[in-house]
Amino acid sequence: MSHIAQEELAKLLAEAGREVAVGGRYVHYKDPTKEYIVKSLGVLEATDEVAVIYEAQYGEKVSFIRPLASFCALVLVDGVSVPRFRRV
Repeated sequence: MSHIAQEELAKLLAEAGREVAVGGRYVHYKDPTKEYIVKSLGVLEATDEVAVIYEAQYGEKVSFIRPLASFCALVLVDGVSVPRFRRV
């Protein structure tokens, strides 16, 4: 597989930074009492997808990595579209 050039990846990361705030606090639609902090944006090496690296602010403070498209996606809850993650 051929990878995207680093210059293009840098542009994609900059664009992602306009959608998701590094350092921002977010809640997941399933449990808005649990917060997460976005630690960084990165690139999934296997696919060249931009990803969000975020850390739970509860329990063991586990870090997660999710593709940007998934992090920013809308989900249906009781027939209503809501953001998967919402900034607080």
